[in-house]
Amino acid sequence: MDERAIGAASPPAPQLSVILAVLNERPSLPELFRRLAAVSLPVWEAIVVDDGSTDGSREYLSELAGRDRRVRLIFHDARQTTVGAQCVAIEAAQGRYVAIMDSDLQHPPELLAPLVRALDDGAALAIASRYAPGGTPGRRSLRRWFISRGAELTARVLLAPARRVADPVSGYFVFRRDVFVPLAKGQRGYKLLLFLLVMTRTLPIREVPFRFEPRTEGTTKVARGLSFIRIFLIEVFQARRFARRLTAKATPIPTST
Repeated sequence: MDERAIGAASPPAPQLSVILAVLNERPSLPELFRRLAAVSLPVWEAIVVDDGSTDGSREYLSELAGRDRRVRLIFHDARQTTVGAQCVAIEAAQGRYVAIMDSDLQHPPELLAPLVRALDDGAALAIASRYAPGGTPGRRSLRRWFISRGAELTARVLLAPARRVADPVSGYFVFRRDVFVPLAKGQRGYKLLLFLLVMTRTLPIREVPFRFEPRTEGTTKVARGLSFIRIFLIEVFQARRFARRLTAKATPIPTST
């Protein structure tokens, strides 16, 4: 795989690393970074992983990184699923907090401030929740509602840590970098939060309500229907195995007397 890290060095000791997986998101990128820069946050860096955009996203991002040292780019020529791209960026993250969010403006950058405050107040993981009191999933088609709610129910039934929260398949969350346990290289999937819920299964979690904004450009992963369902089911069972491995490592080995 041809991978190229591009861009000037980020500012010294960023406290927050914002991870953005990009694939043909050129129309939303200027507004995303304008709004991100306007939010009152600790010193931050943005790590953008682009998996083969062909719509001018790479050209815009390269120009942006050339004039804003907070922006770091990782370009892949081969496409991968969202979780794989996010894990690559997390390994490169320098902040003590890591934020995962979409780059299509469905996740409002302004919500980063209360999510970060939740970690400052002691949470290990703070989730932007569509179903916490005050949140809303917004308008969506019946097909998308069925797939999304089915994924949430499946996660709760099959993965015990997912039962701790109202929105176990949110794609917008912030976590402490030190709780992250590296996943298998090339991990496939769309819902990194499933694995973070396993990693923080015994730690404080906070949910912050938000309104999921309608997407105005491109297509969502959920819109892929059967492909999304197949990969998601595999992902849930992989998260179950991952939970068993972490539990086994945490269990003291009895000594003979």
